Amino acid sequence: MRTFLSLVALASAASAQICQTLDDGATRTVGPDPTLDTIILVVFASALVLFMQAGFAMLEAGNVSKPSVTAVLFKSVGNLAIGLIAWFTFGYAFAFGTTYHEQDSGEETTSTQWFIGSGGYFLQNVNPCAYPFFFFHFTLAAVAAAIACSAMGGRAKVSAYIAYTFFIMAWVYPTVAHWTWSTTAWLAQGSIDDQNRGVGYFDYAGSGVVHVTGGVAALIGAKMSGARENKATAATSTPLVALGTLILFFGFVGFNIGQTRLDGLVNGVTISLAVVNTFLAAAGGAFAIILLSGGKWDFAKLCNGSIAGMVSICAGANTVYPWAGLVIGFIAGIVYICWSAVISGSGIDDPNQAFAVHFGAGAWGLIAVTLFAMDQESAINVYGRGGIFFDSDDRLAWIVLGWNFFGMLMIAAWTAFNCAVFFMILKAAGLTEGGDDTFASAAAKDDAIPGPGVDAELGIPQSTPVKTSQI
Repeated sequence: MRTFLSLVALASAASAQICQTLDDGATRTVGPDPTLDTIILVVFASALVLFMQAGFAMLEAGNVSKPSVTAVLFKSVGNLAIGLIAWFTFGYAFAFGTTYHEQDSGEETTSTQWFIGSGGYFLQNVNPCAYPFFFFHFTLAAVAAAIACSAMGGRAKVSAYIAYTFFIMAWVYPTVAHWTWSTTAWLAQGSIDDQNRGVGYFDYAGSGVVHVTGGVAALIGAKMSGARENKATAATSTPLVALGTLILFFGFVGFNIGQTRLDGLVNGVTISLAVVNTFLAAAGGAFAIILLSGGKWDFAKLCNGSIAGMVSICAGANTVYPWAGLVIGFIAGIVYICWSAVISGSGIDDPNQAFAVHFGAGAWGLIAVTLFAMDQESAINVYGRGGIFFDSDDRLAWIVLGWNFFGMLMIAAWTAFNCAVFFMILKAAGLTEGGDDTFASAAAKDDAIPGPGVDAELGIPQSTPVKTSQI
């Protein structure tokens, strides 16, 4: 084992040297620490987050009528292609691009903007060792877009889904990421403390950056698409909803480990903490739904409660004690129920409760991390200070609470404004209502074809029974 670890250490050091050599000094973008173990971790986490697209597809397919299932699945696969093009062309550069200029003296200066990044369009002059970082943040952007589009199921045309995805991943989400996670993130830098450190917005894995953005975009889409014509008779596939939820469990692990760099034992422990907190928060959210059910079991709410718990813990998965992770998830389940009641009462048709789950729990997560962050004496405190419940006398703890609340408002306002304007354009083009006749006609044609029939629960063709003698 010692020999193996030594080889890994040597390989990591060699990879760091290679990455430094590949850097031509012209244009670079922020990326992961150029060590082999970190690159492997980021690629693995990216694959888990990408798998969430299958989870969202199953959840959506399980909550819409049969004619809309094919459109939802087509959108889920097609959006990955369109989203990657958007992120490759503009999104990554807007989010993390920084241009480096070498002066005659040999010194480097950087040019960037507080509002949006620059440099690295089409991955031009980007260090190849930053590619895993590019891919990981593409998967996060794709999650935000999937959340946004999930609220439009059964109404919008596929062309509207594709356009909305491109817009979110090329403009709306990258700007938010630049404000919060880039090297010049003005929200994260906030104000300067007495030790010349930035004290500002803190969001470890995206409760606000990903989920508040996606949730607000979902609300705009659901509101401006109107209600489904067949809402009262829309079928629900319990197995698909269950499958989608369980897939998301895997994805959230990637969410909460992909932001950590493997540069020491402390970060290794942080990864373990993030994984444990992810599932404890899910358990807390589900438990809240069970307690609030009053004996009237609702499986969809149970699934959404567990997802809400995982959404809420993203902001502080690496910096709260496990018991706090459970409590944060439990409160997230309650927050989801409250927001769900508000949206249902307003008449907005959100088939997957995307706004209640992602905005509601995400906003709570941004507040929760400032309350529950472990005390400063903890050996694995990466937050830099204790939360209000541990260090209430620390003025800086309250400042971070203010910045997180302000950051949540800024993200929500930016997303709402841009998405509302863009959706007005889609609506004027007639792309937000009526669905796609092509898919509806295909579904009707499938019903007319004699054959094994369609499973009423799953909405998929039934297989022909096989006799034992045929095996």
